[in-house]
Amino acid sequence: MTVSIAGANRDPAVFADPAPDRFDLRRPNARLHLAFAQGPHFCLGAHAARLETRAAVALLLRELPGLRLDPDRPAAPRGLVFRKPEHLYVLWMRSAPTGPRP
Repeated sequence: MTVSIAGANRDPAVFADPAPDRFDLRRPNARLHLAFAQGPHFCLGAHAARLETRAAVALLLRELPGLRLDPDRPAAPRGLVFRKPEHLYVLWMRSAPTGPRP
């Protein structure tokens, strides 16, 4: 028998709207997601991982303001333990500099 928390994170009874496979940080029941476990098994690095991700994405979007996901090449999550897209295709529309950067 194999227990997969990835399966729990996709339970349509809990994550029905929006769809379980849709990445949505603002879903009303996001706190029920088991990506970092729960209770005594909660990952000690969860808060640091979330903070690092926010900082990296914010920096990336600030430095490359024309960056966006390629709508013609959607990324589907894969994997049983670490569900993530195998590839993440993006488009970048370079814009003219607006002045000195901080």
